Amino acid sequence: MIEQALTFISIDWLKPLAAKLRKIRDERETEIRKISDSFGDPELLARYYVEPNCQHHNPADHEEDEAPISQVKAPVFKLINDFLNKEIDDSLRDGRTQLFILADAGMGKTSLLVMLKLAHILAFWPKGYDCLLLKLGSDTLTAISEHANKANTILLLDALDEDPTAWSRFEERLIELLLETRNFRRVLITCRTQFFPETGADPFGNPGRVTVSGFICPMLFLSLFDDRQVSDYLRKRFPDPWHHGLTGRENERRRRAEQLLKPMRSLRSRPLLLAHIDLLEVKAQQWNEYTTYEALIETWLLREVRKLAGQGVKPLPSKDDLWAACTAVAVQMQSQSQGQRTLSQADLQELVAAMPTIGNIERFDFGGRSLMNRTSDRTYRFSHYSIQEFLVVHALVEGGLDAIKAACPKATQPLKVRATAQMLDFLRCHFTEEFPLDYLQWLDISGIKSDQLANLRFRDRFKDGGPGPEMVVIPAGEFLMGSPENEPERQSSEGPQHKVIIAKPFGIGRYTVTFEEYDRFCEATRREKPGDQGWGRGRRPVINVTWEDCVAYCTWLSQETGAVYRLSTEAEWEYAARAGTTTAFWWGDDIDTTRANYNGGYAYRNGSKGEYRQTTVPVDTFQPNPFGLYQVHGNVWEWVQDSWHENYQGAPVDGSAWVKAEGGPCVLRGGSWGGGPQGVRGAARGWDDPHSGSQGWGFRLARTFP
Repeated sequence: MIEQALTFISIDWLKPLAAKLRKIRDERETEIRKISDSFGDPELLARYYVEPNCQHHNPADHEEDEAPISQVKAPVFKLINDFLNKEIDDSLRDGRTQLFILADAGMGKTSLLVMLKLAHILAFWPKGYDCLLLKLGSDTLTAISEHANKANTILLLDALDEDPTAWSRFEERLIELLLETRNFRRVLITCRTQFFPETGADPFGNPGRVTVSGFICPMLFLSLFDDRQVSDYLRKRFPDPWHHGLTGRENERRRRAEQLLKPMRSLRSRPLLLAHIDLLEVKAQQWNEYTTYEALIETWLLREVRKLAGQGVKPLPSKDDLWAACTAVAVQMQSQSQGQRTLSQADLQELVAAMPTIGNIERFDFGGRSLMNRTSDRTYRFSHYSIQEFLVVHALVEGGLDAIKAACPKATQPLKVRATAQMLDFLRCHFTEEFPLDYLQWLDISGIKSDQLANLRFRDRFKDGGPGPEMVVIPAGEFLMGSPENEPERQSSEGPQHKVIIAKPFGIGRYTVTFEEYDRFCEATRREKPGDQGWGRGRRPVINVTWEDCVAYCTWLSQETGAVYRLSTEAEWEYAARAGTTTAFWWGDDIDTTRANYNGGYAYRNGSKGEYRQTTVPVDTFQPNPFGLYQVHGNVWEWVQDSWHENYQGAPVDGSAWVKAEGGPCVLRGGSWGGGPQGVRGAARGWDDPHSGSQGWGFRLARTFP
């Protein structure tokens, strides 16, 4: 049992720890080199380290620098000491000894674990306790099982989001790790917030706890640096000259850094940016994640060009040559079937054979704040995974990915680049309105969570250059189609529930087709416009259209844009409407008229009645679902491709349309303004003759990707 008030990490140790590390570096060379190879230079880290705060809420959920929600923040060392000291019955191995530390890219997760390990190596820890620090990967379980004295070992597992064995099977990997690490004294696991799965809340309602397949684990988020912490770091990094007390002169480099950081808002609070602040120059530009990383890499490579010139390298590569070389390394690693974080010397030479300028990487200065590291066994890795991710995105944006791919080994040339949530964030920063759809030919988005694809929007262009309907990318995946037998108001046509696999991404309308969009079609084809019941046209959903009208619109739109537009299949519609949820409505099992447009004169379950608008409303009313789709519940029923069947007995399981050769009624989904709440459930189904239209019938587009 851990004695009370033992200290494993302390802010008071920071100065003596850095000093002791410098003194004994040669004595502990093997251990220090092992840390350096996997996690970066520990001496630089210890010299400038600033203790972060932590909190129970995700800082990314709110504009922390404008309206902070997490009023309760605590120094992370205190919470970790409390976690390591807390008395826990050894028979209770239900997750309470396994702590998740979450944060976005560049927030200091790895640095925190390295500081804990350094405190152990340098004998600042209480006697009798061991520490094992591992970068998560394919060999982790073996290293864990072979480690002796688990009962007195603190296990530190870094970067679950970079673990190749977790990609596409994250929750299974998470459960493996929780099961295999139960016998350690304590376990700390870091992960990017974006990568962590949607899990259950603590059954007792306690903040800072999460349930994972029966385990109830503590969890904390690292906070953005506040102004004091930013100032502390800059003063450590750029101290005033010795004569400051006499002359009043301050460090000019710190003054420039402060000037640069001022307009960056929350970006200024990321330790990764602060660590490389000397690479940036003060410029009058709009800073965001994309422009910041672009400036970091550009300045770093210009420095490398100057250093290569000093070495007498001829011919001297340009900054653009080195950028292409680093991009080739990043693309090669990101194109592996499971992705990877390191490149061996042999793999580098294979790239050099196709692009000789890559050979200059071997001459880089890998010390200090380099954005690329070389380990003692001559494998190469970027100092932070987000550098690798940005280089790939930059190649996409600049249109150079095809040339870079051509330099990669033949085995990886046909492979798509594994997309990550951080890569999508970079793209959103650069393309604030629309996502270039042709990028999908290069990206494997199968591992992206549904909420991370929200607002990944695109528009095809008409022949005259005008924008087409706004569409959303829907990832491949699987779901349970239909409703469970115990769902209130369930109809027999909604069963049996069955698993459907959507094998390929597809596009779907962010909104149902509007009068504005449909009227353009009518004018172009001299077709009679449908009536609007006197409710208005414009951004309201088109109504009074038959199934055949909808198919005609899709055919015309395909001709006008060169893309393949169609009605969605019924399975695609429900998959997109549910957006990864399993409840009656995407937000839960209850409904009221502030969330959807239906006949509020009726209540669902034990809910209350509400407003009955007796008309459609504009298509962008109410909140979108996690995929970014508006009004999948209510407003208008939506035609889909499928023929009507009385139930799902014998239905396709691959997401394809279920069509009767003899024709007959077609399926409608989503419910309408005139029906009750039971009819707008995600599983509810309707039907009508394909030649019939109604004031409650509309449609939503789907688009096939090549």
